[in-house]
Amino acid sequence: MDTLNSSCWVDKNACAALCQLVLEDRRSGSTAGIRRPRLPPVLWSQHVAPFLRFEGPLPNMLYVFGGRNRQLGPVDSVEMLDTWNGQWVQCPDMPVRRAGSAAAALPDGRMLVVGGYDERGIAEGLLSTCDLYNPVTECWEKGGAAPLLRARWGHGCAVLGGKVYAVGGCSLRAHAQSRDASMETLRSCEVYDPELNAWESCASLKIGRSGARLVNLGDSRLAAVGGCDDVFGRAETQATVELFDVTAKCWTLLDLRLSEPRTSAAISAIDDTHIFVAGGAPSRATAEVYQVPLPNDQEDEAEKTFDHENFAAVIEMADGRMGCQAAMISLPRKGSDYPQTENRCVLVIGGERCDEVGEHPLPRVKQLSSVAAFDLDAGVWREESVVPSMSIPRTTVALCSGSGRVASARLK
Repeated sequence: MDTLNSSCWVDKNACAALCQLVLEDRRSGSTAGIRRPRLPPVLWSQHVAPFLRFEGPLPNMLYVFGGRNRQLGPVDSVEMLDTWNGQWVQCPDMPVRRAGSAAAALPDGRMLVVGGYDERGIAEGLLSTCDLYNPVTECWEKGGAAPLLRARWGHGCAVLGGKVYAVGGCSLRAHAQSRDASMETLRSCEVYDPELNAWESCASLKIGRSGARLVNLGDSRLAAVGGCDDVFGRAETQATVELFDVTAKCWTLLDLRLSEPRTSAAISAIDDTHIFVAGGAPSRATAEVYQVPLPNDQEDEAEKTFDHENFAAVIEMADGRMGCQAAMISLPRKGSDYPQTENRCVLVIGGERCDEVGEHPLPRVKQLSSVAAFDLDAGVWREESVVPSMSIPRTTVALCSGSGRVASARLK
């Protein structure tokens, strides 16, 4: 059997075990006395062996890009949750520091990190640039991707039809000087075409939103959930949800609202019609499942495939969080260990909590490095040990699930 340069086996006995399987197959070609054709050599050498040597990235990994740390300000560090080993691993730093950015996985597996602000702050440091990370080469691509048409932070990003949508956020007013008072909350949206490496304007939201989260609902819809409608004026936190239809190319403000207003919350689509929502300003610990309204015939069909018992009364998180993000990945079920990732879980990453301290005029703010995990299949919040804490506390991170190399097979 050929040995490739990246031959890092799952464990020290994997190579010997694989060779034994190949020899047994060649000797007998039978199972329980029933003769069968030998398995083709290409199956062992090009499919089984590369997997056991981790020669390429594996799916079901979670990346945390940048964010803001109280001591360090916006950071450029990147961590990946290695779901084979159940640990965080450090990835190459981003080309620039970013907080308040957003991220999405492109159809080819690369990851696009969009906008945000750097160490100079939300006005002087406002970013239109976009960086591209390749999980195969574990490198940031020189030159990144085309910049946004309008710099923004606090926006949402999601992929629909192979294109990346950037929705809402905050930006400087047109022709304004770089001062916080000259910023506005945006209704504007843009869409990125990876094949053309270009952004173009698309339909605007009905309500300006910053701190809203954008999720993909199937092949034709996006949902913008919650947010704040005027960060720099008489702000109102939103309990509203808007739906974008790629065919109609417009946003619709839904009548059904969240149970309470939320901005900078942890939000993830469960399926094409249900959205998991937790936390948000001001340091909420509550959680809910929002069901996207559908026509009666479609709603009846959706109900058949959704287990409401698991979400009849979603209990609160242990800690209230705002400035957090969420993504859905698979984790080991209770009683199992990595890499047996069988249960779908929504992970709530980072953020911060504000605690009132007696008569003190200012609340005490605590940033979080911990990860809360809600098990969608079991309908419970998991014990904290199922996902370890990140290396540093941070808020306003960009989050993206995709493929990545496990800790033992990372490129040097």
